[in-house]
Amino acid sequence: MVSTPSFSSAQLQNSPWLRQAEAAAIEADWERVVQTIQRHLVHLEDSGRLADALDVACFGHWAIAVLCEGDFQDRWDVAKLFPRLEALCPESCLKLLLDPLIALLRDEDADPDTRWFAARILGEFRQPAVLPALIHLMQASEAEDLRQMAASALAGFGKMAIAPLAQLLQGSQTRLLAVQTLAQIREPGIIQPLLQTLRDPNAQVRAAALAAIGSARDPHIAEVLIAALGDSSATMRQVAVTELGFRADLLPDYDLVSLIHPLLLDASPTVGQQAAIALGRLGTHPAASALYRVAHSPHPTDSLRAHLVQALGWIGTSVALQYLHQLALQWSHDLSAGALLQTTVQAMGHAEAPALRWQVARHLVELLHADLPAVQTAAVKQAIALQLGNLGNLDALDPLVQLATDPDLGVKLHAIAALKHLSPDQGRQRLEHLASSRQASEQTRQEVAIALAEW
Repeated sequence: MVSTPSFSSAQLQNSPWLRQAEAAAIEADWERVVQTIQRHLVHLEDSGRLADALDVACFGHWAIAVLCEGDFQDRWDVAKLFPRLEALCPESCLKLLLDPLIALLRDEDADPDTRWFAARILGEFRQPAVLPALIHLMQASEAEDLRQMAASALAGFGKMAIAPLAQLLQGSQTRLLAVQTLAQIREPGIIQPLLQTLRDPNAQVRAAALAAIGSARDPHIAEVLIAALGDSSATMRQVAVTELGFRADLLPDYDLVSLIHPLLLDASPTVGQQAAIALGRLGTHPAASALYRVAHSPHPTDSLRAHLVQALGWIGTSVALQYLHQLALQWSHDLSAGALLQTTVQAMGHAEAPALRWQVARHLVELLHADLPAVQTAAVKQAIALQLGNLGNLDALDPLVQLATDPDLGVKLHAIAALKHLSPDQGRQRLEHLASSRQASEQTRQEVAIALAEW
């Protein structure tokens, strides 16, 4: 048990909360110790007065005792009280609060969980005196969770932490964590230190640094990102192409599409997928053309083709939608391409402008009328029905009525839902008209009867 400090009888007499905290600590009732401290803080807050030196010293002592002896919940609860006491603590007394925590943090014989809480609490203070202790913990500790907590605490210091973290970039054991910590500090001052790590032999260090500075509007960053497209590390290429996808501002000065295009067929599937996403974000006609050319070629896997199609859907221009229609027709001939065709239909449905929605509806109706093998799968018909219902084009009523007569129950139900969404009155009227039509086959009338029963 943590030793109890000695208080004079006068101090105990004048501070009932001290007597209560001491009594609870003697019984190792740490929950009650926390409650006693909290009540005293409420009293100080309500009275509008600052804590005196005795309050601060005693609070620090009992809080450290709870951190050392309490269970996780006790530690968690007492940790939340420190910011409240800081707000009540005169500048002259702050050292009384910080010194015990810093000493606990530096005590290598202390319980690691206790030190973890100490690091977490100290990170809330944003005081210069705390920085050396946290830096030392990052350098000296072999416990990864302690190092990570120290890094998280340091990141909260912002500009104050940049210089000491930059020093840690010199050590091979601390470089990666220092880069990751600097990455959390959204300040221009991190750029120069991190630029120096882009030639590090450790690809993980290079990639973390590039990800941290890739979005910066520094004039040197564009060239750095472009150079990284040719890095030997797939992770670096992935970070570079991802960041360039957000840099449409560079299009007037750099042909980003031509630079990114080759990475669509990168040896790393993840890089290829990110390249597709990047071109989708850039959203230009050349970007759509690049996506289509690769999707149309025999080289990509179906997985990559799905990403290329989705990127064209995000672009969502008339040109991109025309490319999707051409791909859909291409894949409709191949029964094994049903899943890819379904993805293409879904991507076409992302169109938002009324004129584009009309264009998509026309393409989907044409696809249905083409009567090609892959279009006849239930999953593709369901996807087409869903999109036709959402697009709001009444020209789709008749095709949806035909889908409502499909023998497959899933297709039928999707078509009914689409008709209800598009125009429930007209949809039902057309089904009823078809049910009474002498020109309809007996099989069709039976399917219509089922559809009306499901309506």
